[in-house]
Amino acid sequence: MPAPDFLTVLDRPRAGGTALDDGERTLGYAELGPAVRELAGALTRHGVEPGDRVAVMLPNCVAAVELYLACAWLGAIWVGLNPAAPQAERDRQCRLVRPAVVVTGDGAPEPCAVGRVVAVAALNAERVPFDAAPPDPHVPCAIGFSSGTTGTPKAVVHSRAAVSLTAATLAAAQLRADDRVGIVLPMSIHNLMVVGPIQTLFAGATCVPVPRMNAAGVVAACQRHQLTRLTALVPTTIYDLVHDDTITGTELSTLRTAGTGAAGLVEELRSAFEEKFGVRLVGSYGMTEAPGPVCIEDPARPHVAGGSGRPLPHVRVQACDETGRPLPPGAEGELVVSAAESGPWAGLYRPALGTWTETGLQPRADIVLRTGDRGWVDAHGEIHVTGRQADVIVRGGVNVNAAEIESVLGQLDEIRDLAVIGEPDDRLGQRIVAFVEPAPGAAPDPEQLRRRARGLLAHGKVPDEFVVTTLPRNAMGKVARGRLSRRRN
Repeated sequence: MPAPDFLTVLDRPRAGGTALDDGERTLGYAELGPAVRELAGALTRHGVEPGDRVAVMLPNCVAAVELYLACAWLGAIWVGLNPAAPQAERDRQCRLVRPAVVVTGDGAPEPCAVGRVVAVAALNAERVPFDAAPPDPHVPCAIGFSSGTTGTPKAVVHSRAAVSLTAATLAAAQLRADDRVGIVLPMSIHNLMVVGPIQTLFAGATCVPVPRMNAAGVVAACQRHQLTRLTALVPTTIYDLVHDDTITGTELSTLRTAGTGAAGLVEELRSAFEEKFGVRLVGSYGMTEAPGPVCIEDPARPHVAGGSGRPLPHVRVQACDETGRPLPPGAEGELVVSAAESGPWAGLYRPALGTWTETGLQPRADIVLRTGDRGWVDAHGEIHVTGRQADVIVRGGVNVNAAEIESVLGQLDEIRDLAVIGEPDDRLGQRIVAFVEPAPGAAPDPEQLRRRARGLLAHGKVPDEFVVTTLPRNAMGKVARGRLSRRRN
């Protein structure tokens, strides 16, 4: 089977139907190819050449997807900037990648540390035909910043070939041509481009960029656009959908399924969502470096408690020991992703090309992706993620998994979310600190939480300290653990 290429779907013979619809603008499949090439022509008029970085700072909208596709056709490297992020963060990213242009919305252009700012309206006014063929699919196509949950985000460089392979296998696994797929999280996050519009294009379905990621925005989008699938719901949004009494069980009735990353989603919350709305939550597991998901649940199969699904057909996911040796089913180790050895996609998978630094692309030498995540594979091939290797806390010489503590304590009614970290301690080596975000209306007392934890956890796993606070989060709604200890000082 030939390797997929998302640019080939732009000119499907006899293409019909709506490709993109954000409520303000729609773009049909028949119009998509010419529109993308004309936008690529507009970028060239602003001096953009193959290999240049183009920073795109737009909300979820049709134009954001067009620009991703236009950059790929031209051979420029797309870089997503979250317009809601602090300017200091965007400036750091621009200083690193040094974009030729920064594309912003149609309002007053915002200042940028590096790169000439161009409003998307100006680009649209200068669309011209662009007849050059796209570049080799293995050259750099996009830069996605890692989530930065444990430190400074890395600028991860991907090829069009890698993006296409992940998106095509995902589309075959879960989408239909009549689906209307809502993208809730910011598409400035590269993984959202993969699981959102690029996957949807392969399926011939309709992608609906949604500008609001909160519970009310999800409900409004489902009703306005008659969505059949939501992509990448985060646990905080799921929690709010379940616990907001103004949201009834019928308001997501158009959905067939809703996607979520399984990590951080406790089983009780999953069950409560499915019971309230009658919609299956489809878990997955992936990472920026992959790019995107490498495992996904099959909604036709019952959910496996703690599971994140089985590997997509283009990859193999194994738990390995510290030497890289595969472990038997049920044994916990580091999860390692490599190319599938059989099937139609055998041997095609490659992880990220490398990272972008001040001196340009730093290629990765290994075609095997050591994820840094701990987990195990059961006898049926289901992947179970137990936490980050870096989240193992060594307290008094005993290894304690932060994810286990979070899973147990996350079931307490007064806790909306929590994050557990290890902090240096002269006597113990590390002490366990739990940062707790209270449930709406709750005011948990740290000492009371500690007493309750003693009844749920072994003595050595009970947090030494509870801190009641609002957890810092990144654009994907993930807790930014690297900022937790600094927030206490």
